[in-house]
Amino acid sequence: MYQPAEDSFFLAECAKEYCGNLALEMGAGSGIILNTISQNFNSVVGTDIDYVSLQYSKSNLSKNSALVCCDAASAFAIKFDFIVSNPPYLSDHDKKNKDHAIDGGPTGIEATLHFIRSAVLVLQKRGKMLTIISSLSDISKLDKLIKEMNLKKRIVIVRKLFFETLYIIEISFDIA
Repeated sequence: MYQPAEDSFFLAECAKEYCGNLALEMGAGSGIILNTISQNFNSVVGTDIDYVSLQYSKSNLSKNSALVCCDAASAFAIKFDFIVSNPPYLSDHDKKNKDHAIDGGPTGIEATLHFIRSAVLVLQKRGKMLTIISSLSDISKLDKLIKEMNLKKRIVIVRKLFFETLYIIEISFDIA
């Protein structure tokens, strides 16, 4: 399970600004972001592929929340107003022992791309997705996917740390 760190608190703070009826957190981990968004949505669902993480989150669950053990948004056919995710975003290119809680693929962005592909299938046409990316990841791959899927990206806020820069980005459908 991913223990909440600065990136989780940063994303949770930004997610407070969103409200609506139905929200999803993909990769709920400890549940810190799920609990934050449960305050501004009628119903929230958290998913995680790690059953142990869900068991941990269950103990802190608000009354309007539910948990589902699945990969990203793969278990859903309903549409969400808001989707949030703090996917693993560090490169695992040279690692022998990969940590799925923090390693996002060979260039660090692969898990994020997977989450976005899954999310757009269950995102309302006017819905928003909020995620976090690192300057250590290959962001050009993200920009390419967004263009291919006819989505739009907005940088919400940037935080510079001593070893990387974190970007909270909002992704939505490019509706004219």
